[in-house]
Amino acid sequence: MRALARARARVVAARARGGNVSSSSKFASMTTTTTTRPSDDVTARTLLEANGKRFDVAMPRGVALQALLLARSDDLKCVDIMCQWVGDACACRLARALDRRGEALRVLDVSGNRLRALPSAVWAMQALEVLDASDNALTPADVPFDDLMDETKDVAPNLKVLNLRGNVAVIDGLEGRLREVVDAMARRGVKLVL
Repeated sequence: MRALARARARVVAARARGGNVSSSSKFASMTTTTTTRPSDDVTARTLLEANGKRFDVAMPRGVALQALLLARSDDLKCVDIMCQWVGDACACRLARALDRRGEALRVLDVSGNRLRALPSAVWAMQALEVLDASDNALTPADVPFDDLMDETKDVAPNLKVLNLRGNVAVIDGLEGRLREVVDAMARRGVKLVL
């Protein structure tokens, strides 16, 4: 299972850097000549691991978490009995993690969690390059397309890849604007995957 998560992280990171991705083996392998993927010491695969890295003495001083890989993660299941989504994947857990550890996050993978929303903190992250929110239950209200298309707005300014595949309501909600959104995102340098 960890091998699959690492392979997926390599693919997401490669796509973010514009590298070539091939699926010649059981797990996709990547080849790229640009920057390297975030190392394991700045990558977390659970919320507990993300919080633990904040106090890890082995982590060099000043180095922040760069990748949070929570694909199909039980970590996002809400445990707040006051929340209407208790027991299901919920944005509140993700929001708390991003508030604590999201300042330098470059890669965020929350795919396959059946999230009904994304916290607004996602769009405020200045270093975010890759957001994989595929296979969730997001709606057009969860993705600020108008702000993302406007280059004068400071919404996820370094975003290069936005994967929303499998969020049917997002695509349906764009209706006649789909071409406009895709073109505007391309002009901004964002690869939009629907």
